[in-house]
Amino acid sequence: MKNFSEKVILAGHRGERTVVPENTLAAFRYALSCGVDAIETDFHLSKDGALMVIHDHTLERTTDGHGRVCDHTFAQLRALSAGSWLSGCFAEERIPTADEFFQLTADSGILYNLELKVYPADEGERRAHEAVHKLVAMLEKYHVADERVMMSSWSLAVLAYVRKTYGSRYLLQGFYPLANFKDGEGIDPFSCMDYACLFPIGGSGHICPRSDYEVLQAHGVVPCNHIPAVYTDYEKALRYGSRMFTVDDIKTSECLLRALGAR
Repeated sequence: MKNFSEKVILAGHRGERTVVPENTLAAFRYALSCGVDAIETDFHLSKDGALMVIHDHTLERTTDGHGRVCDHTFAQLRALSAGSWLSGCFAEERIPTADEFFQLTADSGILYNLELKVYPADEGERRAHEAVHKLVAMLEKYHVADERVMMSSWSLAVLAYVRKTYGSRYLLQGFYPLANFKDGEGIDPFSCMDYACLFPIGGSGHICPRSDYEVLQAHGVVPCNHIPAVYTDYEKALRYGSRMFTVDDIKTSECLLRALGAR
């Protein structure tokens, strides 16, 4: 997967979150205009099985709706504003479909970090697997080369299913420490992670101890980070071996990485 390994990757988190409403077409257009290497985004299934782009399991934070995403039909979700919470300028933004997302981005050559948010423990194994197959079908429909794709999930069971079903066709990103995972008893986590995003547990800052990076590297897993735009955090993460940064503020993060010689 040379596209991911040849340099330090800068990925727009949910497209972008600081000046545009996250996980909207406006956010993805903005991320593309900034020249990021990758876009990170999230996929849920509607009640009637439509693959939708939204982060939270519930609607309140990023839309004018209420309740769980999975309890609403496609038509109900599309009737909501996904941008008015940030500014009236974005009131017409809707929750994008997977089709709309790939229509916009597939021909750009952008790399993808595609997070599967349908967890077996929450919605059942059948729906979790359905989301995986529908996402793969979208990638095939838009002729997205496998080497452009990383899939991620907070569900180790989902990652294990992707690896079992599709082998090494796609890179997989998990999370570390392993207590971040929502499930996965009996699953070898290092067998279904090529990358791992480090998240400190217990409010101990933004960067995990160096020993956590070393554990991942010893298992052949590439460490990466989601961190705020703070110079010292970037410097430390790079020194520890991080190879991908998923960021909210693209322009500031680009400047910091350039200052550190990573861009």
